[in-house]
Order: sequence, then structure tokens, then C-alpha cells
Amino acid sequence: MQDETVVVPVDIREQTIITTDSGELHIIHEITLGDLLVSTTLFAILIFMLVSRVIRR
Repeated sequence: MQDETVVVPVDIREQTIITTDSGELHIIHEITLGDLLVSTTLFAILIFMLVSRVIRR
């Protein structure tokens, strides 16, 4: 069996390694600009909804 090496240009601090009976799981943590825009928009909508309810009272 040939030893395979996978090279990923990710900083080691951005990975979580989980060891199981079958082997190791390498989870890479990253966030894209689209993820950031969507989460910021959803958070802003939530804040505006809360503010509008407080103003109506």
C-alpha cells in the first residue's frame, strides 16, 4: 500500500483533528466573505426587529 500525503494550504491552528477507531478526521475551519455577509445581514435584521418592537410599546 502506498503512503498518500494530502497537502492543504491551511494554517494548523484552523484545523480540528478527531481520532476515531477508523482513523483521523481533519476538520478545517474557515469562513468566506459570503458567510460573513449573510450572518451580518441576519443579525442586523434581528436587531431591527427587536428595536421596532421596543419602539411600538
